[in-house]
Amino acid sequence: MGVVLIDLGGGTTGLVVFEEGDLVSSTILPVGSMHITNDLAIGLRTSVDTAEKVKLRHGQAEMREVKKDFDIDLAKIDKQEEGKVPAKHVAEIIEARLEETFDLINKELKKIGRDGQLPAGAILTGGGAKLPGVVELAKKHLRLPVAIGSPGL
Repeated sequence: MGVVLIDLGGGTTGLVVFEEGDLVSSTILPVGSMHITNDLAIGLRTSVDTAEKVKLRHGQAEMREVKKDFDIDLAKIDKQEEGKVPAKHVAEIIEARLEETFDLINKELKKIGRDGQLPAGAILTGGGAKLPGVVELAKKHLRLPVAIGSPGL
């Protein structure tokens, strides 16, 4: 029917498009979930290690899903850190990087005439696919049905 498999990896994002069981296209994009971590480190003025922990514990792909008054206490994540950061700000940084990634994916799909045109949709895999809200954000930007992939038997 037509599907794109998107691997949201650490350093890169890979995508492969299949139709009728045949490989139509494969591409590696130079952006991955580690870029989200780096963006968080810069935006929160913290270490990369702390930023990764913030992403894993409190990350959200859609800013609108975060409670307005929720703050993340950095000292509870890393004893050498201090201060609190709004969870909305964390989600804003994550959402911006993911939107950029999905826009790049759409450009690749457009090159092969498949943007918004894959009946089976998109399957997300990789560490970046574990972020809460990533499916909904992907649906909005890719204009396709989206699901998280899992190994089948």
